[in-house]
Amino acid sequence: MRNKIAWKLTLYFAAVLLIFALVVGGTFMHFFGKHTLDLKKKEMQVRATKIAEVLQDNMSRLQNRYGGIGSSRFIRYIDNITMENVWVVDENKNVKMHREDAGALPEQHGMMHGHKRMLMRQQEDIAEPASDFDYNALSPEIKRAVEQGFTGQNFVMEEINPVLGELVVTVGVPVSDAGGKVRAVVLLHSPVQGMREAAWEGIRILILSCVVAMVLVFVLSMLFSWKFTKPLNKMRLVAEKMSEHDYTERCNIDQKDEIGQLAQTLDGLGERLLEADQASKKLEQLRRDFIANISHELRTPVTVIRGSLEALCDRIVTEPQEVEDYHRQMLAETLFLQRLINDLLDLSRLQNTDFPIEKEPVNLCDVVQDVVRSSQRLGQQKNITIQLSLDTPVYIIEGDYGRLRQMLLIFLDNSIKFSPEQSKIEVTLLGSRLTVTDHGCGVKQEELPHVFDRFYKTRGETNKSGSGLGLAISKQISERHGIGLTMTSIPGEATSVVLQLPPALKKGSTD
Repeated sequence: MRNKIAWKLTLYFAAVLLIFALVVGGTFMHFFGKHTLDLKKKEMQVRATKIAEVLQDNMSRLQNRYGGIGSSRFIRYIDNITMENVWVVDENKNVKMHREDAGALPEQHGMMHGHKRMLMRQQEDIAEPASDFDYNALSPEIKRAVEQGFTGQNFVMEEINPVLGELVVTVGVPVSDAGGKVRAVVLLHSPVQGMREAAWEGIRILILSCVVAMVLVFVLSMLFSWKFTKPLNKMRLVAEKMSEHDYTERCNIDQKDEIGQLAQTLDGLGERLLEADQASKKLEQLRRDFIANISHELRTPVTVIRGSLEALCDRIVTEPQEVEDYHRQMLAETLFLQRLINDLLDLSRLQNTDFPIEKEPVNLCDVVQDVVRSSQRLGQQKNITIQLSLDTPVYIIEGDYGRLRQMLLIFLDNSIKFSPEQSKIEVTLLGSRLTVTDHGCGVKQEELPHVFDRFYKTRGETNKSGSGLGLAISKQISERHGIGLTMTSIPGEATSVVLQLPPALKKGSTD
């Protein structure tokens, strides 16, 4: 399935909302039902208190005109106004109520809602006489509550009323005469079922709202999840391209979050892989060029040596002077082969970090002077002058004298090779900076970053005999000695090899 993360996120959002709805719904059901019941009790207390106040204010008139405070007319009137079941218990323990309440069976009352009975009463004769109910038939709980009412205390209780035949909330309020004597207790009954239905109506609205919210959240969470996973899918496609060796694809995701950081990291990885791939291809091309050059360099002297030997063996050349020339030519070609092989071995050894270099305190000024003396003989063939300038006669470093000499010889040999006749080469030591400068043809700017690469050599007639290993060997030697190595060049004017030397050792450390 595509976009599995989007579906998972959608399900997670829906699950969280469902749990939230269940928790909120359960909490709402508990507290809303309790709150509704408490509110109903308070409302009934207020009504019962008002009824008691009316009875108290009109006690004499009711006694004379209607035959007592338990008059059917008054109870009927109060019943219809309050929409509740109103009972009056007088001081003689006579329970006055409407005849319907007294004569109905418990089963009938259990099948009817209290409010429905109230609506039916509105069509009956309001003058219908009140009915008495046997006080002793009341439940012990309500009798105790009535006794409490005759002591002047209000009460609220929940009970299964034997007359109404269902669970009701009963509120009792005492009725006192002008002298403060309790003459009766007003009982107000209301079925709990009606309150619960009102609470359930609110809960049903809540459930419906949650269902609608679930549908909306599910749709929105799908949209947001797909939007969230879109950059992830883009990164997946980029990673697949990289696995297919296509390092040009980029995420191009601009987000200020973890996904944006991951995308930028992936783009950076692509850049580095592209550079590494290009470097690998270039190195492979250099290797092929090197093999071709080495093959040519090996074939040429071998061919010369073979031709010379064949001429000597077949006695084609017999003159002593010519024989001597042939011998010298073969010796020169042999020396070239030896140098080429030695360069290959040196480069291989220096690239191996396990290959040891025997270091000891060395005066670099002595090494420079030694190399200059040796190179002057090479420069004499082209009338090249080598100028040496040292700002100090002693510059001690830890190093291998032979390898340092080999490195500097490579630089001066290259300078002589690429310098025109009757020019000069400057070798300068100033502080910790050693510079070798020639005034030859120079190096192109695009070639400067690669001059120290293995197998790399410039194209030109002056470098036909080069193997492309000299500067690579010098680079390895400088790195093994902690010497910084750079080259600068202005084509047609000057080329400088700059060596940034490590700090000179103090005299005490060389003892």
